[in-house]
Amino acid sequence: MITAIIVDDEARARETIRKMLSSFCPQVSVIGEGFSVESGYSIINQLKPDAVFLDIEMPDGTGFDLLKKFPSIDFKFVFITAYQEFAVKAFKYSAIDYILKPIDPSDLVKAVEKLNEIRYSDEINQKFKTLVENAEMPEGKSNKIILKTFESVIVVHTDSIIRCESQSNYTLFYFTDSTKVLVSKTLKEYDDLLSSSGFLRVHQSHLVNLKFVKNYKRFPDSQIFLSDGTTIPVAVRKRELVEEIVKKRD
Repeated sequence: MITAIIVDDEARARETIRKMLSSFCPQVSVIGEGFSVESGYSIINQLKPDAVFLDIEMPDGTGFDLLKKFPSIDFKFVFITAYQEFAVKAFKYSAIDYILKPIDPSDLVKAVEKLNEIRYSDEINQKFKTLVENAEMPEGKSNKIILKTFESVIVVHTDSIIRCESQSNYTLFYFTDSTKVLVSKTLKEYDDLLSSSGFLRVHQSHLVNLKFVKNYKRFPDSQIFLSDGTTIPVAVRKRELVEEIVKKRD
């Protein structure tokens, strides 16, 4: 059983979340509620829950402010918000779950299932630190991304990623310092995540950071040449797009 607290400034929202958890996530037991940063902080300290379902905007601050009050976060959390402009990309890059209102039951179920995947408080604190840094990052600047390996959770700047290569259900990251990291997620997931940050999937097995593309050769085999000396094949359907991008840079 997962003990949980709901922190939301709207009574109706708290009631809805409580009922949905009861109906769709019976493994979660709601043991308390808060309606502000201060009340949430107080009841979390008092009841020591396993998890907190947390609104972002409240009268006396934000969910971020609440979590910042803890020297070390030793509970799991899921943000629930009606505000999409609250840096959705920051949540995804930081591997932190969020649910948009109105709540879709399937989103709630998935978020609860993912809570069980978090094992250590160090991971929770690292993810939250990365979330705050990404949320405060000016638009267009390099973001940090959480990568979970078999041994640990690491944080890297997207600017340090040269390319990603599919390894079946895994993805191999190549970095500017010549290191490599194998992550247990598919290349498609990182294509979805990084495509808005200057990355392009030029081939079924290859996602590249366009900042490191040095040249492009269309004949006899379509290939791009990266700054680390790597040559990557380009799929037929991506040839025109890659050629256009390289020409614009030149």
